[in-house]
Parts: sequence; C-alpha cells; structure tokens
Amino acid sequence: MLSVRLPQALENQLAAFCAAQHLSKSSVVQVALERHLSQVTQAERAVKSNNPFAALRGSGNRKLTTEQIMCMTRGDDWNQP
Repeated sequence: MLSVRLPQALENQLAAFCAAQHLSKSSVVQVALERHLSQVTQAERAVKSNNPFAALRGSGNRKLTTEQIMCMTRGDDWNQP
C-alpha cells in the first residue's frame, strides 16, 4: 500500500483523465510508475554499456587523491615527461 500526495493541479488532471478513459487512479499511476522506472533503468543500462567505468562511479572512499594513488601504483615519476 502506498499513499502519494499530488499537487492539486496534477490531481485534477489525473481525475479528468481517469474519468474520460474509465480507469481507476490507482491503475493509471501504477502503469505510469512502471513505465517511468523501466525507462530510467534502460537509460542507466545504456550509459553503463557505453562507459565501462560508470558502474564504478562513486565507489571510492575519497581518502586518497588521484595523485597519491597514481604515485602508489605507477611510481613517483608517473606524470613526468
């Protein structure tokens, strides 16, 4: 069970749509939410497939700077000509 507060204008729009289509508010909101979540999930998958590092975004602990990590893994002269 879920209860959602809608702005009055959106509530009126939903009520008018449901009356015209002979549908319940609940069924219209369920379908709309399912479609929205499906689109968001598809968009996230598309971004991740185009960028293999997207899945790692935000996974760092931010305790070390990029400079420190590069020095540890590549040596002190990692960025020297």
